[in-house]
Amino acid sequence: MKSLLLCSALLLCFSVLSVESEVVTDGDGALMTGAPEEEALTVTAEAGCEKFEGETCTREYDPVCGSDGETYSTECVLCQENRKEQKNVKVAKKGTCSP
Repeated sequence: MKSLLLCSALLLCFSVLSVESEVVTDGDGALMTGAPEEEALTVTAEAGCEKFEGETCTREYDPVCGSDGETYSTECVLCQENRKEQKNVKVAKKGTCSP
């Protein structure tokens, strides 16, 4: 039983350590090193804002980092700012921008 537990723990450690980073472009062609695949930097096309057209954004906090280096509280807020300011800021990554 102890050996099964030890093997399971080792397998878990190896699986966590073997997660590779992904290289992603920032939309301007510059290469950035991303996080593991599930957290990889994603660049959302302007068309991604179509799902938020005519909607009022919720008050939830699910931050995204814009390609302009600003943190937006949600992707919906980023899209509303794009429409309001007639910009084309894309989602650089999920989560807050680095300081």
